[in-house]
Amino acid sequence: MPAEPDKKGERTSIKKLFEDALQAEKKGDLRAALEKYKMALQIDQQFFDAWLNAGAIYTRQGRSEKAIVCYQRALVSKNDIRAHYNLAVEYYKREDFSAAEKELRSVLKLDSRYLSAHLLLGYLFGKTGRNDKAEISIRNALKLDAQNTQAQTALALLYFHTDRHELALRQIKILLAKSPEDKTLLGLEAKISLAGNDLSQASVGFRKLAARDPELKAFYKVLQDGVAQEKKQTIRTKRTKIEKQAKKTAKEMLDLSLLQFFDGDPQQAFTTLERLTAALEAKKKKTH
Repeated sequence: MPAEPDKKGERTSIKKLFEDALQAEKKGDLRAALEKYKMALQIDQQFFDAWLNAGAIYTRQGRSEKAIVCYQRALVSKNDIRAHYNLAVEYYKREDFSAAEKELRSVLKLDSRYLSAHLLLGYLFGKTGRNDKAEISIRNALKLDAQNTQAQTALALLYFHTDRHELALRQIKILLAKSPEDKTLLGLEAKISLAGNDLSQASVGFRKLAARDPELKAFYKVLQDGVAQEKKQTIRTKRTKIEKQAKKTAKEMLDLSLLQFFDGDPQQAFTTLERLTAALEAKKKKTH
């Protein structure tokens, strides 16, 4: 008769491999850690934590497909919030929003107080144009932690993208009181002022941002992200046309500033806005 397998010896071996993997991770040796997790899984394919940790390493390495396989396999071993949430994050990054939403709902079914799931669901709804649902999810996150900076920022962005600029500015000021150096918030504040034609306040915002980011990268990125590739040539043509005009109206100067931002020239856009602000201030003094 074949000898009975040494279950105690296997458990000891798996435990040692897992501990070695954790130590390798702490030292930053992800390759060695991954090998240890794989060795442990060869002994016990139901080892949930090994699947989960291996998936996390693949996520850190940007190997999304392998990470997804690990998280899915982890769920075969145990229906666990962490695996569902990690899967949702991977699907979200790949813009598979339907699959991400399914995993997030599984998370919230297991734990309705999982703040990160509410927040990611809010971003997902925003990405797919379901702004009402996005706001509900963000507010659910804030009910769990009213001071959560990520949730507060998400709400400010939602207000901005749904043209509720006054509410967005109120939310941004709350956040800036906690993080006065936040470039993204400063850029968003300046952009809202610009959208509301408050050029003086926009100029103040640009100055603040420029002091922290001379190339205005943060603000420029907000604008650039909304430009489709096929529109870039049209923007360049319009910019050149206005720049060649000897005299420009206030509206044309404002348009030019925005076109310069979209065209990848944030420093020139800032200069144009400064000139426009100075001209309007001078005109205001003359009328008084």
